[in-house]
Amino acid sequence: MIKAVCLFILMTCYSALTCAQNDSAVSGTARIHSKEKAVNFAVVYAAQWTYYLIAHDDEIEKYGSFKNWHKNSINPHYDRDSFEYNLIRHSIAGQYYYLFYRSRNYTRQNAFLWSVLSSFAFEFTIETVTERPSYQDLYQTPVFGTALGVGVEKLSIYLHDTDTWLGDLAGYILNPFPLLPATNTIFGYVLPGQNKISLMLQWEFE
Repeated sequence: MIKAVCLFILMTCYSALTCAQNDSAVSGTARIHSKEKAVNFAVVYAAQWTYYLIAHDDEIEKYGSFKNWHKNSINPHYDRDSFEYNLIRHSIAGQYYYLFYRSRNYTRQNAFLWSVLSSFAFEFTIETVTERPSYQDLYQTPVFGTALGVGVEKLSIYLHDTDTWLGDLAGYILNPFPLLPATNTIFGYVLPGQNKISLMLQWEFE
């Protein structure tokens, strides 16, 4: 726990030192069309659903319901989750939102804004199956996640610039999203089962 907090603080400090540097997108500054933005958001949203259905299978089976899905969405609150869960885990989740959007050529500012939208989508339309949206999570996930993501992105770029296979490997472990090709379309299918709902995704690449 202490090591995780120290690592988070170090990465946040590192990201603060790099914020004054160039704010161009990772691989260019080309304009991102509305359709592409919608697809990128859908990819993150589908990943959020996939994670939630897998990681919270027991909670969904015990407490999940369509009634909760509606009722909880209009009753946000301040949760009492642990410091480690609220700060560390949500920061890591927000970091992945940010890094994904950056890999799709978003500027830092736009990557942060879309991370905010993805955080709201998760809190108000996914997690509400079992619990109420959390005020803390709404800002901690994108804010601390972006701070952490900036540092991770810079560190991964530095590792790639070493021009060694070990550096490339470490860089992709830290930030695997540059490995993704450009996306065209994503399709989602909800398949009803006897006791559970399955989600099947089809992602087409250029």
